[in-house]
Amino acid sequence: MLVYGDHREMADPAERLEEILVRLDAMAAEPAGISRHSALVGLLIEAGQLLQGVADEGGPAEELSDFVHDLARCVLTSSDSGFAKFGELPRVPQLSGPDRVELRLPEGFAFYAVYPEAYAEAARRLTLAGIPRVIGIRSIGTSLAAIVAEALNAPSAISVRPFGDPFAREVDLPPEIVDREAYYVIVDEGPGMSGSSFGSVADWLEEQGVARERIAFLPSHAGELGPQASGRHRERWCKAQRIAAQFDRSFLEDRFGPLQPFYGGGAWQRLKFLGTRDGEPVLIKFAGIGRIGKRKFELARSLHSAGLTPEPIEFVHGFLVERWLSDAQPLRAGEKPIEEVARYISARARLFPARADRGASIGELLTMCRRNIGLAFGGEMSRRLERFDAAALEPRVRRVRTDNKLDREEWLRSPDGRLLKADAVDHHQAHDLVGCQSVEWDLAGAIEEFELDADETARLVGVVGEADAELLGFDRVAYAAFRLGQAVLADDRTRAERLRQSLQHLLLEEH
Repeated sequence: MLVYGDHREMADPAERLEEILVRLDAMAAEPAGISRHSALVGLLIEAGQLLQGVADEGGPAEELSDFVHDLARCVLTSSDSGFAKFGELPRVPQLSGPDRVELRLPEGFAFYAVYPEAYAEAARRLTLAGIPRVIGIRSIGTSLAAIVAEALNAPSAISVRPFGDPFAREVDLPPEIVDREAYYVIVDEGPGMSGSSFGSVADWLEEQGVARERIAFLPSHAGELGPQASGRHRERWCKAQRIAAQFDRSFLEDRFGPLQPFYGGGAWQRLKFLGTRDGEPVLIKFAGIGRIGKRKFELARSLHSAGLTPEPIEFVHGFLVERWLSDAQPLRAGEKPIEEVARYISARARLFPARADRGASIGELLTMCRRNIGLAFGGEMSRRLERFDAAALEPRVRRVRTDNKLDREEWLRSPDGRLLKADAVDHHQAHDLVGCQSVEWDLAGAIEEFELDADETARLVGVVGEADAELLGFDRVAYAAFRLGQAVLADDRTRAERLRQSLQHLLLEEH
């Protein structure tokens, strides 16, 4: 099933460095504390992302790499001093090279609470039998490898972009990095389904004569390799020195007391907690380190000001803190608050326009539909997608920061009777392929999730305002196909069956 997607953007390196310079000066003027530290970590992440783009283009990256390492050193000083100081700030470099590079979103920083500081602490627990040489796997490995190298007092890290089959990656590293007396530390998030990114670097080192016992791994979790791992990689992973850079929530507990994991929708949410602030209960949820999280916080404030969501209180180093509505109630079984949901969708579309490149194109969504519908029903049903003309529909898309998750359990009824939307800031920028879409996408989501009939659908569309009927027809199919893929991957058979039935009905409709 096709569900996940990469987030990429084109950027001018000189412009990005100018932005970093301005924000570096602003950070330095902040009072000591976790807010200033968080701003510094955000700058490290953005500089590392820029280094990834320049390195992928083959541009001159040495000066930029030095800058990233200097920022990493400042982050370490800040972390080690309890956020009291950061040392001498580096000079922002002047770059010569490509004027446009492709930046990839470091997913661990955005979605999975991967913290650079945790990698520094993990590195310090390694037992090293030689001078450490740090190799970071791009994308996220640029900034992570820099902070690991600084924590180990090692030479500057290098980074590498694996290529080839996702389950059998390969790498091509410069031969001059080989030193059989060195101790190699490979840094990345994950591992995922196969661990082949980690494995490809270790394979290359072994092929150059580096002994297996001189290779260590710094992953983001302590688990084993996924089911697609090769036997060679699995054997090495089990025997190698590896220390997980796991999330440390102590900075939250210092501020919000003992934390309780939040149970939502019957499933434990690993990055959501209940705590207290000034004696009142709060919900604390990961939103992303740096600017991605701050943008979500500002979005949450706007939605609350419009009376649509619970109140966001503050943003603390990647976590959004909102007031916990202990007396709010979920929707009653069968309740369909059509007008209220429509007003939410309409307000969101009005408040949050998005750039044209911030979501999957109609062509990309159509590719996803063919894949998921073909797997669910076979080729005959997927051929019914031929009625959709991507070239004709694409110009009609008017992107907004859509909600993308209008499930019944995402709504709360406050004691004063207002309908409030929970988890309203994350799903337009989640680790999937959808991203920002037109208002028709959220209309399709509401129709599907509340199982609206034709008359109810007309009421919903009528309150929102004029909708493009052809685009809505396509989005209904695409939404159901996408959520079917999610349900299959999550092994949610009940939901998958309901979505199969919806798709079958939509695809067999006469047009």
